Amino acid sequence: MCAKYKLTQRKNPIKKTDTPLWYAIPSTVNRQTTRAVCKTVTRNTTTAPTELESSFNLVVDGIPHELQQGNSVQLGRLGWLRLSFGSEGVENIKEFNPSSMIKNIKVVFTLSKELLADIKKDLTFENVGVVEEGFTFPDTSSYLKYKETGQLPVQGGSGTGTGEEGGGTEPGGGVTEDPLE
Repeated sequence: MCAKYKLTQRKNPIKKTDTPLWYAIPSTVNRQTTRAVCKTVTRNTTTAPTELESSFNLVVDGIPHELQQGNSVQLGRLGWLRLSFGSEGVENIKEFNPSSMIKNIKVVFTLSKELLADIKKDLTFENVGVVEEGFTFPDTSSYLKYKETGQLPVQGGSGTGTGEEGGGTEPGGGVTEDPLE
């Protein structure tokens, strides 16, 4: 399997005066719906895609209750979900009010080691562009040529710059993955 990435320059947030470095960021080609994944994984089984999707939805319906009860939830070989939050602090314990002081409620997902190992097995990487100032070059050589000549790639060629780094639509319909979403 080949994971796609783009290169982008970023400054070190701790050493802001240092020269920005090039980093790889994931580039997602398509987003697969639950229905599409269910069709794919049930293709060679006797399970109907709608049965799997219904089962998946039943599990999702049960997760809020389990997390609200203080439980972590295992999703088979997929991994674990758990509730996480922070709070404001108080000097006097009698002043603590959970409804107004508990903040940043979120659910943390931890991928199983087994699934992570399966994902990493035989994984290779493919550069599908360079992002600079919101413009996506189709590859490193196009970026280097632009830096040398000042001429942008031709419209309708292997790519034109559209979208913002970290979440915009890419040439050919891809989406740059935002790790904070």
